[in-house]
Amino acid sequence: MTESVLVSGGIDTLRRAVTGEVLVDGDQGYADAGRVIMAEGSPRVIVRCTGAADVVAALQYAEANDLPIAVRSGGHHAAGFGTNDGGVLIDVRPMNEVRLLPDNIVRVGTGAVWGRVAERLGKAGLAISSGDTAGVGVGGLMAGGGIGWMVRKHGLAIDNVVAAELVTADGSVRRVDAEQDPELFWGLRGAAGSLGVVTSYDIAATERSTVHFGALLYPWTQAAQVIAGWAEYQRTAPEELTSSLQLAPTMMADGQVPVAITVCVTGDPAHRDAIIEPLRHLGNLLTDKVTEVPYADVFERMEMPADWRPRIRNGFFDAIGDGLSDRLLEARKRIPGMAVEIRALGGAFGSMPADATAFAHRDARFMVNSIVVGSPEQQGSQPEDFDALWSTLRPTGAYVNFLSHPTDADLELCYPKAHRARLAKLKQQVDPGHVFRSPLSVPPRPEWTGGRRHLMRWAMRSRR
Repeated sequence: MTESVLVSGGIDTLRRAVTGEVLVDGDQGYADAGRVIMAEGSPRVIVRCTGAADVVAALQYAEANDLPIAVRSGGHHAAGFGTNDGGVLIDVRPMNEVRLLPDNIVRVGTGAVWGRVAERLGKAGLAISSGDTAGVGVGGLMAGGGIGWMVRKHGLAIDNVVAAELVTADGSVRRVDAEQDPELFWGLRGAAGSLGVVTSYDIAATERSTVHFGALLYPWTQAAQVIAGWAEYQRTAPEELTSSLQLAPTMMADGQVPVAITVCVTGDPAHRDAIIEPLRHLGNLLTDKVTEVPYADVFERMEMPADWRPRIRNGFFDAIGDGLSDRLLEARKRIPGMAVEIRALGGAFGSMPADATAFAHRDARFMVNSIVVGSPEQQGSQPEDFDALWSTLRPTGAYVNFLSHPTDADLELCYPKAHRARLAKLKQQVDPGHVFRSPLSVPPRPEWTGGRRHLMRWAMRSRR
């Protein structure tokens, strides 16, 4: 560590200490770097880190100046965790290397985005099951799990991590895997944002050039029967099939929005159509847009109006019964800006033991993800109705990446009691001062209190 950065806390000293850019209000690029998809931010300083040493210097500067920390990769987190006001923003986007190693291992910088990773790997006939949006950052998605378009065949993105490099709160740069620091390796796979700043992941890729991908559309009037038939097929569907069902907001097309089933099928191309075929007979099929494509083409290019502030909630469920689907369909009529997606899980996702990673919800068969779109003015009272809906749904758990207004109750849903206890113990070892914290971070102790400077100095004191 650079002692002068810690002692003086000056911007000029910080600039001399890092290889990357240091931006403050008024600098070119500051506004764009501080803005994320779901939030505007005005950090005191943004450090665009090119490597672990820059991350260490940024942490020191935050400690010296008693400032909170945010870490940004793609900037897509629903709660806007990738920025802050008045603190230090550690921007890891310059760390975007994608490098092929022997045995189909890929070293991916935490600042890369998944669309670029997929394109780079596709040229080598490889793929990683890793989300569904091109602009999502590697670091953000991996922090919570990574539910991708091959999740039923290859599990979560974190299930394929074989090693990682990170910077912990005391400024240590650590390389961890299942043999070297196995407990920290456990925690990084599902709760990385609570434990440090990951700078790179080594991920086992699968040999995959193409998939069958696309949407089947059914009339909106047949939504109930299509949901029931789709959910029933998931009980026996081969793990080569990963699919989701989407209900778009009723404010579109006068409410007569088709029900969409999006499918991604791996395996032998000659057998993929047979796997999809049962999904073509759930009602009066309007459109069949499924075709063979390079895997990199499944990633959506997402754009959103700058004034939108979506409200997002999700939950894991064991089944999609009449009661759950009826509530979703009824609420969709009352909340015109609400979109609903139901993702099928199981397969390789569920073959991992629940205690194998910090992500816990391996028994879940479905994830319901929902969003109210629009600006606050457009939404009106819809967020209140939306929250009231979710108070009745009773999920078995929640996914840390898809929560826009997280609460203590959400933290308990994301991490069951045994996982929270294990994470708290790990947190006491690597971040006792709770430097890396958010509403979805497990604190080192349940009763934790204390000022920011006390937190930071406790975490950093061993480096003095």
